[in-house]
Amino acid sequence: MADEAYRIVVRQAKVVNGNAVHYEVEYGSKVRPYFSGEPFFVEYDRDVGSVPEGLLVVPLLANLCPVAWVIGADVFVGKLDRAFHDSLETAKAAFASLYPRIKFRGSLTARELTEVPEAELPARPERTAAFFSGGVDSLGTFLRRRGENPYFITIWGGDIGFSQPDIWHEVKRYNEAFGRANGIESLFVKSSLRTFLNEELIAFNFGRFTHGWWPGVQHGIGMVGLCAPLAYSLGIGRLYVPSALPPKLAKAIPDGSNTLINNRLRWSGTKVQLEGEELTRQDKVALIADYVHATGQKLNVRVCWSNKSYGNCCRCEKCLRTIAALSAEGVDPRQAGFPVNEDTFRHLKEQLPKWLPGNELRVEYWDEIRNRSVANRERLREEAREFFDWLGRLDLQSYKKKRGWFHALVDLIPHPVFLFLKRTFI
Repeated sequence: MADEAYRIVVRQAKVVNGNAVHYEVEYGSKVRPYFSGEPFFVEYDRDVGSVPEGLLVVPLLANLCPVAWVIGADVFVGKLDRAFHDSLETAKAAFASLYPRIKFRGSLTARELTEVPEAELPARPERTAAFFSGGVDSLGTFLRRRGENPYFITIWGGDIGFSQPDIWHEVKRYNEAFGRANGIESLFVKSSLRTFLNEELIAFNFGRFTHGWWPGVQHGIGMVGLCAPLAYSLGIGRLYVPSALPPKLAKAIPDGSNTLINNRLRWSGTKVQLEGEELTRQDKVALIADYVHATGQKLNVRVCWSNKSYGNCCRCEKCLRTIAALSAEGVDPRQAGFPVNEDTFRHLKEQLPKWLPGNELRVEYWDEIRNRSVANRERLREEAREFFDWLGRLDLQSYKKKRGWFHALVDLIPHPVFLFLKRTFI
């Protein structure tokens, strides 16, 4: 019998008002500190009242089990969809391979593994859906898959927190309008997938390896799991997750939305696909550029998480990287939601050498941009030419090797000693 202190028992998954699912969970004394005490819930803008119990628990387990695995907790649930149970076990093994310095030990036990026979799935033509944030990756997926007329799914509670209602309402308004203009129906989901966790404690103990719980582990499997009841209700047979990492580094750099994880997640009636993983980020920007050139329409490419209000700050590395990427395709960034001015490229030249050292992913992104600017030399706007001349002379590859001695030394410290030092001096 599992140690009571390390038990997590899912007591109930209850549909409320037809469109929300609330969960009752009991946490053992040793695992309770890793959770905030706020209940887990997920709220949809469609009815989920007919969803089988084995699928109703998927949103919770997708966000709870990874925490249980790393803290060595045993999770117990009543009914669970067999396909999702099996894909969770696969995901657990994938995370263990991505983060070999973390022990993934916890277990999941279901009283009954269920299956939804194909004949009992909602009778309608199979639909697809795609996560849509309005960023480079999701726009790339839209441009490649718009012939399928997929649903757009946008989540409140992930990258946009409950403390940012103004930003959320602007994102919702724009995404819905963009979808409507392109004949696509938008779906909006609200969930406490992050606030039910004690992210600070989880990051304290494991962030050294995952570089943050949300980006390193939760954001892929967690957001995917939220969609299970919605997929059953609407007959969504394939869920697209826009890829983020460049093909060269997709398996080398650990990330929560990884080909080893997302492509193996499934539940009765639905498969998940990491979409566009063969494309570089610059390839996706090129798709966006072709759309702008072909339609003459303005876009709001929303990439910034630094800005305190809706829109792009045009000062952070991600904003400036996207500005440069669009410019390398001959697009005026102002046409894509970036209000650049005469200071933008000067600021970029000052900051880029500070952002690159030891960051292999950023070096790869900027190398893609530089290569495309060379190939597209005739299409470059005059205001960007001087910057790209400068970028062409920059020895980008040398920055991969520039890593501080302090970080190299920290990597050698055994984890128990590392945690002791953090508790003592931080």
